[in-house]
Amino acid sequence: MKDVVVTGMGVVTPLGNEVDEFWSNLMQGESGVSAIERFDTENYHVKFAGEVKAFDPSAYFSERDAKRTSRNIMYQVYSAEKALEMAGIAKDAVDIKRAGVIFGTGMGGIEHFHDNSVICATKSPHWVSPFFIPMTIANMAAGIMAMRLGWMGPNHTTVSACASSNHAIMAAADQIRLGRCDVMLTGGAEEAVCPIALAGFSAMKALSTRNDEPQRASRPFDLHRDGFVVGEGAGTLVLESYRHAKARGAKILAHLIGYAETSDAYHMTAPREDGEGVRLCISSALQDAGISPADVGYINTHATASHLGDIAECRAIRQAFDGRTAHLKINATKSMLGHPLGAASAIEAVVTVQSLLEQRLHPTLNLEEQDPQIELDCCTKGPVEHSFACAASNSFGFGGHNSTLIFHKA
Repeated sequence: MKDVVVTGMGVVTPLGNEVDEFWSNLMQGESGVSAIERFDTENYHVKFAGEVKAFDPSAYFSERDAKRTSRNIMYQVYSAEKALEMAGIAKDAVDIKRAGVIFGTGMGGIEHFHDNSVICATKSPHWVSPFFIPMTIANMAAGIMAMRLGWMGPNHTTVSACASSNHAIMAAADQIRLGRCDVMLTGGAEEAVCPIALAGFSAMKALSTRNDEPQRASRPFDLHRDGFVVGEGAGTLVLESYRHAKARGAKILAHLIGYAETSDAYHMTAPREDGEGVRLCISSALQDAGISPADVGYINTHATASHLGDIAECRAIRQAFDGRTAHLKINATKSMLGHPLGAASAIEAVVTVQSLLEQRLHPTLNLEEQDPQIELDCCTKGPVEHSFACAASNSFGFGGHNSTLIFHKA
């Protein structure tokens, strides 16, 4: 039963923590990348990121609880509460045994892990926070959200690097497709703008080093791209069965009609250069949705601004579409946010749904000289008015994890 619909969305991003504000800034081509303010970067090769700066958790957390909670959890809970508000779902208005929570994250409470490791090494093991373990483990955001709601259905967390949120959305949709649940809260969060994460990605030589012009650093598809920009945030979707949404008079934002996941089975961090794993993923998602490539008018790409990754993804798209891409437009949300890692695909799912609703596409920022190997319409100028019924959202993770979602407009 392919009857999964989206009825609510929420975000926490460097460009705003309300869907409307976030969308407006995207359409205006604003950048959320800037010099890091959260910690001293004097000894770091990279000094900028897509940092969430205007975040006030007080609407959903007391001051006491906020001090005991990782940013990863607070980002996720905040975006989830916003999604529920948009959907018009009160926690006691559903069958709690047929409602669940599945979130994704790449690294969980990594900042909490870093801070307590320093305390343990430099002060004493006795100074480590009693909240260290529950605030660090990746599953806790899903657990806490279920506790807040009292929902007793499926509850777990997917961890597959940058594909984590898409995998969570697929797992949640499966619960509805299989008739086990009526409502699922799903998405993902990341708190990656912290010392140890920045140092780790920098050591890999994976990051852009444009410290003198951070807003121009995230350059998907551009010939002169030099790596990705670390980002952070959260995104949440409320998924329901079509029958449940209609019965309660909910506004349907989009239909989630297909999805797929594959593996590159190739390398820890590099994509297959022939793009075959991604090609198979897109083709399988189209098959699952029961549509042809001609039906898809827009793809929100993974597009991190890595040299090999951008080329491999666009090559795979052309292969999956059998070279017939004149009708197709793509863009790169990460050009404005940096790469929110495990939260990326949740935030980009929100962008994809909003694009379907508005029939408009945000521009790809910093695309000044398109790589000649990327032979697709990348929305270099925007906002772009575009009429389309179906849209896809790609996300891939270290380890060779590939994922594609396909949405149909309401």
